[in-house]
Amino acid sequence: MLKSLQLSKSIKSNKTVSFRVLAQIASAVPKRVKFSKIEYNGSDLVVIEGTAFSDQDILKLISNLNNKKLISQASLASMTLPQGQQQGSQTMKGFKVACVLEQV
Repeated sequence: MLKSLQLSKSIKSNKTVSFRVLAQIASAVPKRVKFSKIEYNGSDLVVIEGTAFSDQDILKLISNLNNKKLISQASLASMTLPQGQQQGSQTMKGFKVACVLEQV
């Protein structure tokens, strides 16, 4: 944690905010959720794509994200059942979550 704080102090411009947003997103991930892609539009929107074991895992991710200071709103953009992505006998659910960032 101390290394992360030292690193964030050396970052210039909006990179500090980006670093903090990514750190908050990373800390919000439940155990049975896996990200495949994170897109940032450069100003106020982050879209996260990934897979989860259940609807409850996706809802937990969204709830965790909504409790973060730098995210004003996280919501489910879409959900799919990916072909062939199985863990044991359970099919993983694909999701896209859109996060609107706080204005800083």
